[in-house]
Amino acid sequence: MRKPFVDNAGLREPPTASVAFPLGSSLGYGLDALGRELAEQGIDRRAWTSASGVTVGDGPSLEYPIDHAQRIALLRNAERLTPRPDTALRAGARQRISDFGLFGYALVTSRTVGEAFEFGLDQLELAGPVLRITFEIRGDEGVLRSHDAHSLGSALPFVAEFWRSSMSTLLGYVVGAPFPSSAMYFPYEAPAHAAAYRETFRCPIHFASDVMEWHFDAAVLEQPCPEASDATARVCQDFCERIVSSGVGETRLARDVRRLCLVRQGYASTAPEIAKMLGLSLRTFYRRLRDDGLRFQQLVDETRLSVAVEYLENTRIPVDEIGRRLGFEDASNFRKAFRRWAGCAPSEIRRRAEVQSVPVGA
Repeated sequence: MRKPFVDNAGLREPPTASVAFPLGSSLGYGLDALGRELAEQGIDRRAWTSASGVTVGDGPSLEYPIDHAQRIALLRNAERLTPRPDTALRAGARQRISDFGLFGYALVTSRTVGEAFEFGLDQLELAGPVLRITFEIRGDEGVLRSHDAHSLGSALPFVAEFWRSSMSTLLGYVVGAPFPSSAMYFPYEAPAHAAAYRETFRCPIHFASDVMEWHFDAAVLEQPCPEASDATARVCQDFCERIVSSGVGETRLARDVRRLCLVRQGYASTAPEIAKMLGLSLRTFYRRLRDDGLRFQQLVDETRLSVAVEYLENTRIPVDEIGRRLGFEDASNFRKAFRRWAGCAPSEIRRRAEVQSVPVGA
């Protein structure tokens, strides 16, 4: 299990080969890992995405973020295209922290595994779950249960393999070692590649079960996270919670727009993209914004400014890296945009924060 790197500048990504999806073309919700696996198999991205209702423009970027139905379609189409029966398991093992945006960073920098779990379950929608998930402690075991699994029909095995493998990998980053799964239960017959399940999850596998559950040693919840960072965790968690929770005096539409911008960190969203994700026509989207007294670009800019300021004030992540996380490939463009938003340079915000943190008389 690879571990993420941390240095004094903030959280870094583990080394990985870039075989597909250049910066700015992120699908989000961990699906980029599936794209990288398919690319290594020689499957063209357009063949995968176009049949799933996801449009690809002339450049390297997808034209809009994807909604729940498109996520299912992408998984179905991947299963149809791949010649390997274990593709979903392999793709989940490719996950990187950044594939889940601020949600992933919030988990891995939590103080303890239990705190990461608590936050992750509370803000689970940011990970793009396909099924409803509940959690409970039974004796010495933690149990994650997926509900209404059969609603996925024939797509269930591939979807279950991908998301169980993905979450196992993500939790491995949180723990800093293979996650201590004790048993997994799947409500379908054992596939021909059942041995790959045991290799991936390193625990007993039960097929044809009445439930879809994931059991693990609950003692892991007490362990400290090896990459814990109070500052980075606070930035990521606080911002996720503000986006998802009900803000005082803020409309549901405003919260939805901010939440979708958060999920799409690293991708510059547009009004047509957000409208599509909300299931609205562009005309209806603009009318609802107008009725609420809102301007789309202002919501987007405020969201990106909030993320940038919190990074600047509470971490030592370099300015260029902050810009990259916000979707700016060119650092100079980020600095120009920040000046337009805040009326000053990013370095000035960081300087003020450093001055304020120095004790009087120091």
